[in-house]
Amino acid sequence: MRRDLALRGAVVGLLAAGIAGVIGFVEDNGSRSVAFALVAGLGTAGAIAGYFAFRGPARAVRNVTEAAGHIGEGELGLRVPDANGSPGQLTRAFNLMADRIEQLFDSVAAEHARLEAVFDASSDAMVALAPDTGVRFLNPAAVEVFGIAMADAIGRSFIETARDYELDALVRRVIASGSGETSVVSFGPGRVSLRAAALPIREGGDWAVLLMLTDLTEVQRVDQVRRDFLSNVSHELRTPLAAIRALVETMEDGVDAEDSPEFLRRIRQQVERLTSLVNELLDLSRIESGAISLQPESVELSALVSEAASLLRTRTEPAGVRVAYESEPVSVEGDRASLLRIVSNLLDNAAKWSPEGGTIHVSARDEGELVALCVQDEGPGIPGQDLSRVFERFYKGEASRSASGVGLGLAIVKHLVRSHGGTATVESPPGEGARFTVRLPRIFVGKP
Repeated sequence: MRRDLALRGAVVGLLAAGIAGVIGFVEDNGSRSVAFALVAGLGTAGAIAGYFAFRGPARAVRNVTEAAGHIGEGELGLRVPDANGSPGQLTRAFNLMADRIEQLFDSVAAEHARLEAVFDASSDAMVALAPDTGVRFLNPAAVEVFGIAMADAIGRSFIETARDYELDALVRRVIASGSGETSVVSFGPGRVSLRAAALPIREGGDWAVLLMLTDLTEVQRVDQVRRDFLSNVSHELRTPLAAIRALVETMEDGVDAEDSPEFLRRIRQQVERLTSLVNELLDLSRIESGAISLQPESVELSALVSEAASLLRTRTEPAGVRVAYESEPVSVEGDRASLLRIVSNLLDNAAKWSPEGGTIHVSARDEGELVALCVQDEGPGIPGQDLSRVFERFYKGEASRSASGVGLGLAIVKHLVRSHGGTATVESPPGEGARFTVRLPRIFVGKP
């Protein structure tokens, strides 16, 4: 295009030179009026030639200038018309550049959307902070942790947003040192344990630090469950072993012949307790790991309750406790042996807390796609602070510390119900005992 413009300039230059030559020639011949006429004619021709020579490039430059302004304002899809000849090189180069800019912006926007989706999906609170600790970004989890609207937090200082000096000091140390730091803090009025990890963002513009907060409540709960499990297993094993050891040592010291059968009966009783504990632990482990094989079939619940009640007669009859099934027959599809164990464990737990002469109320109801089985005793009920933990392994409330059993029956119920795709819940209305409800899909949805 530069070469073409030079040629057009040369043409205009030649016209100017021609005008000057004509003027000189005419003046030499003494005819000034003729000279002026020729000059005017040649000047007009030069002007017309210059207009047509530069009209195309001027239009192309004007179009490119206007389009560049619109693109700068965000209209990335705007393009200039393709020009003919040499100006076309300019318009085509501009349109190619605009295409690449639009592709770059689309790529940046897509990357931003993916990054924002990752932040929004994270259950950990994430906050991006400027070098002056001003908040530049926070995800929904952080909004929930700090209890402040996103629009109110952006632009404010971190200490105003978090209202926690320990977190603010952590962020300031990372900004000053340029190296990451991790700490566990107790946050908020509830003193929630949070794992705070502050990482510097190098070449991040006004994002200087990314703070990530992980709620450790569930981790601590699981750790407490693990400690309780180990403690309870140790206790449950130690108690029968200590009894067996005492009985054996007494027999070694010598006992009367008529007392030996009683000592042996007690030893057998403790061995059976140990065997039951180990078997239940193994069963629970297999159920939790999904190692059990379920054979679904249609099971009528009233017959299942009758069978389970007959297995518990040795516990219920001495205390005069009665099991009453108070519903129309209802069927559900599931593994019969597993369902029998669910009902047996629930009835055994109810019998444990029923008063002498009491009644265990059992009912079943159709809930469409689900079947609900309820077992309610007439005992003292379950304290509110224990309701959320009754299905945990080995868990025993204060009232049940001295009761028989190792605390695995309800945990087995929960996991067997889950293996059938159902749920197990407990309620304890004041003065009405405890009511356990198991909901199972009418059609088996578990893993055979």
